[in-house]
Amino acid sequence: MNGASLKYSWLTYRRDQLWFPLAFFALFVVITLIMPNPAIRFTLARAYLGFIVPLIGGIMASYAVLDDPAIELRFSTPVRAEQILLARVGLIVIVQAVCALAFQLFALALKIDLSRLGNVVDVQWIWLLPTLVLAALGIAGSLAGAQTVVGAFLVGTVWLVELMMKSWFELNAKYAFLFLGVFTPGHPDLVLSRSALAAAAVALLCLSWVLLHRQERYI
Repeated sequence: MNGASLKYSWLTYRRDQLWFPLAFFALFVVITLIMPNPAIRFTLARAYLGFIVPLIGGIMASYAVLDDPAIELRFSTPVRAEQILLARVGLIVIVQAVCALAFQLFALALKIDLSRLGNVVDVQWIWLLPTLVLAALGIAGSLAGAQTVVGAFLVGTVWLVELMMKSWFELNAKYAFLFLGVFTPGHPDLVLSRSALAAAAVALLCLSWVLLHRQERYI
């Protein structure tokens, strides 16, 4: 990902997508401040980092490529497909990272104990990996369906199904469970699960790379 691609992505980035994650960040800050109970505050912090940040990242990614107002001009330039993908995903991860890290500082100021989720590195994994997977799914779905809504629908469906079927995924499909580190931080298969999720994100991005070469479908 070169600086020019990232700069272009930022200049063409829809500002409503920037306000979207910031609005949720502000909402959870306010709700957490209102709730004085330490247990409830921890639950809110865990929910924001483990569930909301990845969901927003996936939805934003669904609109990241095809919602470009200058997509025809973009495709007419010699910028490679992998540069487009890395710039778009990189910008989304940066925005979500800022929100996630800012919320962790906020939690630290309120003395919310996040150590129940593991060490500092473990806490980063619980939002980063699901965000990457859902972002990759959102982009791949949008490109496969040639519509941004397809990617957003896939992201929302996977997110909701995995949360509703938490027990089933923990028993039968833990390597595909996005939230294993959130619900069971000390799970013995957590490292393998993280490796599988990372591989899934890479595979989905590779699929997006292949689809992005069929530019005539998106103009």
